[in-house]
Amino acid sequence: MGNLEISHDILLEGSDFESCRKRVKRFFDRTMLIRYDEVLALENESISGSEKEFWTRLQESLAANHQVIGELLENLEAEGFTTLEDLQGLEKGYVSKIFHTIAHLLDGFIGIDSRFYNLEEDSHGISRDLQQKILAAPQNYWILRVKGRIGSASEDPLDALRTFEWKGKNND
Repeated sequence: MGNLEISHDILLEGSDFESCRKRVKRFFDRTMLIRYDEVLALENESISGSEKEFWTRLQESLAANHQVIGELLENLEAEGFTTLEDLQGLEKGYVSKIFHTIAHLLDGFIGIDSRFYNLEEDSHGISRDLQQKILAAPQNYWILRVKGRIGSASEDPLDALRTFEWKGKNND
């Protein structure tokens, strides 16, 4: 039995930390992509767009996602997948899960591997348009550091994250 804690930086629009915290909580309550037992927005690790460190934090968060993608691509390569043609023979299993995770990180579906998530654009990146909006009104944007916690009753705490197998609390 074990516990698992996942960290995300969430970019969103809001007038203050508390309103952003409520939006993040509602998002995680409603999404079917991740199920946490507890979602904590850490005020002391969150940052407003008006703070000078905001853009550095944003770039670091984006880089963290790119690092995850790079590591997953290395895993694919180690399994013998080096060209797009190699994907034609992709069978279900470990390698297809790696590919699936990469696709999620590229197309905007949040997952446990998401280090940065742009709630405004449902994306793992940030558009030039949104960058311009943040520059025009930085006080209206935040990056919230969010910790998702799972206290799993199983041997593998990752079992609780496998939402495609999740049956719901009332359907056991």
